[in-house]
Amino acid sequence: MRYKNFVSSEKSFNDDEMTITHYISTSTPDRYGEIVNPFGMDDTNFRKNPVVLFGHNSRNLVIGKNISLVADEYGVKAITKFADTDTGRDLYKLNRDGFLNAWSIGFLPVGEITKKYDDKTKETYSYIEKWELLEYSSVPVPANPDAINLLYKSIKSEEVFKEILLGNELNDTKTEIENLKSKIEELEDSISKKLIKILKLIK
Repeated sequence: MRYKNFVSSEKSFNDDEMTITHYISTSTPDRYGEIVNPFGMDDTNFRKNPVVLFGHNSRNLVIGKNISLVADEYGVKAITKFADTDTGRDLYKLNRDGFLNAWSIGFLPVGEITKKYDDKTKETYSYIEKWELLEYSSVPVPANPDAINLLYKSIKSEEVFKEILLGNELNDTKTEIENLKSKIEELEDSISKKLIKILKLIK
């Protein structure tokens, strides 16, 4: 499965229905230099079970369902109806209030991926003409530390809190591991130098 992330700027909300109308993908190049053709989407299998996930977590974080998918020149526009659960209500409010703005599609390219040159950007991109939509997710990409703090205070669902918190803890853990590795290397270097001095004295 491949993923394509997108920060949704064009969206509308219906509090009574707890629905969001938003784009889940666009026809613009992503950071990997890929363009996904909106009109090449095959959602046949997705329509059989149109659940919407959080963070691509298919095990337990189903947050709602898709009720519409329409391809246009800009991208793929969806209507997502959030579940009437703690998790669904939390994520609806976090998206509505701007704490979460990113969506990501999980898809499989169908057929050959071609190269296309863009006259405007003067860049060559990988063009995915046809693809199968497997799922799409709201993904945790808060804008800044202040937004993260406010986001935590807004969350009532333990599942959502753990998912977002875990992502940040993992980032912190990676930094700590790198710092620890660096300190170990410095210590090993120091010990090696001391051993060399001792060996010279013994000789």
